[in-house]
Amino acid sequence: MTARARTSRLSDAGLALRALRAFRGGLLLLALVTVVAATALAAWPRVSSELLTSELQHELTQAGAGGRDVTTAIRSGTFNAGPALDSTAVWRDLPGIADRVRQGMKAPLRAVVGPGDSAQRSYDLPIAPPAGAASNSRFAVGVEAYRGLRDQAKLVSGAWPSAIPAPVVPGSTVEVVLTPEAAKLLGWTVGASRAIATELTLKLSGLVEPRDASSDFWNLDAVRARGHFLDAGDAGKQFGAVVWVDADSWPRVLPAIPDTVASLWFPVAPGGLRVEDLPAVRGALGSFLALPPVARVGDAQVPLTFATSLPTPLDAFQSRAQPANTLFAILAAGPLVVALTVLALGARLVVSRRREALALMAARGASPWRLRGSLALDGALASVPAAAVGLGIAFAATPDAAPVLLPVLLALLCALAPPLALVLAAGSLVPRPVAPPARWAWVAEVIVLGLAALSVVLLARRGLSSPGAGLEVDPLAALTPVLVALAACVVVLRVTAVPLAWLTGALRRGRGAVAFLGAAGSLGAAGRRGRSHVLWPVFALIAGASIALFSVSVLATARDGLDQGARARVGADLSLTAAAGLSTDQLAEVKRLPGVAATATVDWAGGVAITAAGSGEVVSAYLVDPRQLEAVQRDLPASARLSTLLTGGLPGRTGAVLGGWDSRIPVTSALIIGQGSNVHLAVTELDFAPGVYVRDTRWAIIDRTTLPHSSEVSGTPQTVLVALAPGADAAAVHAALARIGGKGALVGDAVAERAALHASPLVAGTEAVALLSIALTALLCIAALLLTLVMNTAARVRLVATLRTVGFSARQTAGVLAWELGPVLVVGLIAGTVVGLLLPGVVLGPLDLRGFTGSPVQPAIVRDPWLSAAALAGFTAVAALATLVALAGARRSSPSAVLRAAGDHPTTGGQ
Repeated sequence: MTARARTSRLSDAGLALRALRAFRGGLLLLALVTVVAATALAAWPRVSSELLTSELQHELTQAGAGGRDVTTAIRSGTFNAGPALDSTAVWRDLPGIADRVRQGMKAPLRAVVGPGDSAQRSYDLPIAPPAGAASNSRFAVGVEAYRGLRDQAKLVSGAWPSAIPAPVVPGSTVEVVLTPEAAKLLGWTVGASRAIATELTLKLSGLVEPRDASSDFWNLDAVRARGHFLDAGDAGKQFGAVVWVDADSWPRVLPAIPDTVASLWFPVAPGGLRVEDLPAVRGALGSFLALPPVARVGDAQVPLTFATSLPTPLDAFQSRAQPANTLFAILAAGPLVVALTVLALGARLVVSRRREALALMAARGASPWRLRGSLALDGALASVPAAAVGLGIAFAATPDAAPVLLPVLLALLCALAPPLALVLAAGSLVPRPVAPPARWAWVAEVIVLGLAALSVVLLARRGLSSPGAGLEVDPLAALTPVLVALAACVVVLRVTAVPLAWLTGALRRGRGAVAFLGAAGSLGAAGRRGRSHVLWPVFALIAGASIALFSVSVLATARDGLDQGARARVGADLSLTAAAGLSTDQLAEVKRLPGVAATATVDWAGGVAITAAGSGEVVSAYLVDPRQLEAVQRDLPASARLSTLLTGGLPGRTGAVLGGWDSRIPVTSALIIGQGSNVHLAVTELDFAPGVYVRDTRWAIIDRTTLPHSSEVSGTPQTVLVALAPGADAAAVHAALARIGGKGALVGDAVAERAALHASPLVAGTEAVALLSIALTALLCIAALLLTLVMNTAARVRLVATLRTVGFSARQTAGVLAWELGPVLVVGLIAGTVVGLLLPGVVLGPLDLRGFTGSPVQPAIVRDPWLSAAALAGFTAVAALATLVALAGARRSSPSAVLRAAGDHPTTGGQ
């Protein structure tokens, strides 16, 4: 008995090994699908993290030091509201204060904040004017000491300030340096001396320029590099600059300078912040700002009130990243869903090819659990190494990404999917004469339809998602495309049988047998018994085509939104705002520029008093002609087009667009008062500035064509908006506008802004992910169609042999076989096209894409007809090629051999 049992065990093991070798092709297919799925799933959180981190660092870099650094000031002298402080003690203790403050920060904040830096400066001190200066011009300098000046600046002429051996006294000369631009502003040459108000004389010993103009020291205070100038009209002009003394000699200069302000700043390094650290960093920053540290200066305790603009770029990043993260999930869902379809088809193929081996093992006494275990083991032998390979590829492709645990868990899920799919595909493994119909299939179909309808309704009712919702993926928006595609598949499978039955009946009365046989075969596949065979390829086509079209719409909407957003912020393609106004000759010259299609003039009317419902404000008023604006803003959305907003109000009233108003203005009571006659306004409020020329907190853009002359509200041309002709050279027109505007003119350039937005990591990454999603979906749909054809190979070969035996020609046989995939292809592509055209409106509409595109208004959904047609043509060509391959394979079989084999194995199924 022992020998026979050993022989039986060896025979079972040998049988299982032989079956594994015989069907290694199917297992290799499962392994390939697992590699693709594991690579995509494991790479998704890492690629998403890398793109979002790059965008975060890009946003912080664009913000500059002034937009991200943590700063404070310690005042000493008469302007200090706290305890009396000695300026020399403050200067001495600044490095120690910076170290202690940084050590007191929480670890997440300290990790992204560099060592503190500091400088100390006098308040602006009047300085002797240069020769020939106007009598009402005023000149002043701030005398500053900075320990790191020689690291931040390089000497371009003259010499560095010499050391001061003893404390200065009235009449002493102190050597200083400043930048060439500031020296030119003050009319100060190297070697010249100027007296200041503290009875000291400053001698300009040399000129320095920044080594890196983007460094925090220069970026925090633009006056350091450029000086400052203010034209106060009749009050005269004001000129100012910062000069630097020898830092080691600063304590000997301080006794002569009564009042100083010490600047202490902690640079935030954009490269040190990752998106995963963002919540912890924001929490630590809020805690740090809410509980100011206390510094000791001599015997005095000084509370340090820190400030930073860091939340502003972080909020801007979050408004861009949240919809992008959801888009990544939607774009990744398409290929993954089709991959699951391929996995299901592959599992069914492997199980169908192993039915005989499983039946033989069952006849030898193997229990159903043992058979399922054998299938699961075979699947694991293929999937576990494949998942490990996919995980390795994902990590190798994203070496700098941070997430580790989630990719590993997703790869593990991919390793478990093939064994589970094989076990589910095997069914009960109990021989049955006829497979019973699925009793509960209609329940599952109703659930799918209900979930799809519910998700669409919830998305529609929710409205725009809040930009403050965090960086988490919106699960409702991510799952809705899959549910809609699955619901479309259910509807297609239920409805397709009706036209096919009608078509079969019509063809039965015809003269040819080809169409009738093909339609009858398709009707059998679409019926209840064959529906499970058609489900997966139809679902793959619907999901693939719809996600491909959705990806095309994402690309088109993003590009159009970037373009419209840049033009809405500028006001047109280009704009020119002069420092003091534009003359008639300048406006005419702008119109004559090559490449200019249309222009619109904006007049500045100064301050205008507007009252509404008892509340009054003085706003900066701009006068425009809506007809001119329509010519330069024709392609903007209606919600951002001023010509539409100005002319859509109550008849008989002057159109006005307001921004920055504290309370909502009733359109029935808004008035311009205080100059001539009161003017009744038809008001529209905006929450964004409709052009770079609007630089005031409160503003009003008024229709000058309906403004009564009796109002005495008039303006002078300050800005001209420019629309470019097709094919115009935007850079050349930009340069010409800058030349026409002269010194101090501001040129707004929507073309340059759009190019900068396109270059951001998030936009470029989203486009790459969308294109990759289309490519992967197409490849996996090819695999699904080929698997469908492979699964029906045996039945197809027998049909070809039978048809050729009864006298069908090769062309007639090909016609019958074309019906096998034809209806699946047609209904799948039609349903996929319909779903793909509907999905953008359902999914993209509720996503707040304003931050992502940089547009002040929600971009319109765009569907590119040419790209959509190309995607559908590609799917059709691939399916046709797969059908031709199947036909060629079937026609190579010998009819007599096939029929003889069928007679020897009458129970062999179609699989």
